[in-house]
Amino acid sequence: MHNYIINRNIHFNCGFSLPIANVVSAIHHTNDVLEQLPASLFRSIDYKTTSAMIGCILCENIALTTNGVAIVNPIEKGHPDIVPWQAIEATEEQLRNYPIGLEVKCTIGSVPKGSNIEKAAPRINHISNVTWQAHHQEVSELFGITFDYIPTASGYKPVISATFYCDNLCVSDWGDISGTNGRNTKVCGMKASGKAKMGAGWFTILADSPIYWQKYSQIFKIYTE
Repeated sequence: MHNYIINRNIHFNCGFSLPIANVVSAIHHTNDVLEQLPASLFRSIDYKTTSAMIGCILCENIALTTNGVAIVNPIEKGHPDIVPWQAIEATEEQLRNYPIGLEVKCTIGSVPKGSNIEKAAPRINHISNVTWQAHHQEVSELFGITFDYIPTASGYKPVISATFYCDNLCVSDWGDISGTNGRNTKVCGMKASGKAKMGAGWFTILADSPIYWQKYSQIFKIYTE
């Protein structure tokens, strides 16, 4: 089991009871699932697919910890990702933008152009920025995940390296929507103001190596007394 520095001042304001212990447990269970998968899988799929996979597994594990209080959004492109159990009665249209719940986004972070990093290898020393994307600018509440690859007996595998939470994002915290023409997926990137809010809401940071705290506190300007 991996060790984490945990900010116990976080309160998840998502419309259903979600204790800190539940989320930490879900993170550990997600890491356990990832460790059981073959390392060759992560060398053959791209980072976007890996991010989606990690987010999906974490959502399932968070919902399971609530003992039926919350469920994963029943539709693939529903928002938010985890909703109260009552949402099972909602229509598909309502589930596309349900008023309460927990939205989860995952990213590996970006590295400077020209960085020569082996596929699915540790990246924390090279990360220069972390941000998340959304499909619209109205995302006001977000549980943001980052991940890195760590060595195991059977090769490098992903692990959740840090998590951040904010429930007061606003439209101005998101950039312009791209992909509005053609069949491209419409996305908007988080701006510096949104990243500052996420940094203020840091929740867990991997403590297996001091580099994770050093790197994320630098990127998000995390200050503690």
